[in-house]
Amino acid sequence: MSSRRVAILASVALLSAAALTLSPTARADNSLLTPQALAALGANATFHTDVTFDESMLHAASQTMPDEDRAIVAKLHSISVHTFRYSAPGLYDLAAIRAQFDSEGWNHLVVKQPRPQAAAVPGPAATDPDGTPAAAPPAPPRDPMRTEVWVRMKHSNVDGIVLLVANRRSVNLIVIDGVISPLDLLHLRGHFGIPRFHGDEFEGDNQQ
Repeated sequence: MSSRRVAILASVALLSAAALTLSPTARADNSLLTPQALAALGANATFHTDVTFDESMLHAASQTMPDEDRAIVAKLHSISVHTFRYSAPGLYDLAAIRAQFDSEGWNHLVVKQPRPQAAAVPGPAATDPDGTPAAAPPAPPRDPMRTEVWVRMKHSNVDGIVLLVANRRSVNLIVIDGVISPLDLLHLRGHFGIPRFHGDEFEGDNQQ
């Protein structure tokens, strides 16, 4: 076989391999899960990081986790964590993030917050030993954190979740690609950069 024919066959093989690599059927899910508004969130951020755990990294890290949690991680393809910090409140807008997932038909949930306790009935005014009115105890701080979840369904199964945990000066956006339920998500708090957000129940969001 001539050297020219060998070169042509090698070129065809390389082009075929490239076509398979770039094929849109080869795990394009992660591009669908990645929010298009990330650039807007980072525009005014003083700190911004993007970290992605692929399947091999998830498998390695899960070896020290309980068996129940390892079974959850085994069904995942990747977890991407996008963290933004801001120098002052009001420097980011979540409207673009919410609009994107709403337009793509994702189910929107929020973490159900516990109901505030009823105010105690005031009793006799407390006094110090010298008879002066005692200072009222400080009110417990209100947690401004908001937690939202978008769920993507495929053939009656959840095959992707986007978790948003934000307060006035920070945004954490976690994109999970794989078969996972909101209950599974609760087990992964504190792992792979997923914040330990409060609340153990999800409900439909009535604040649109």
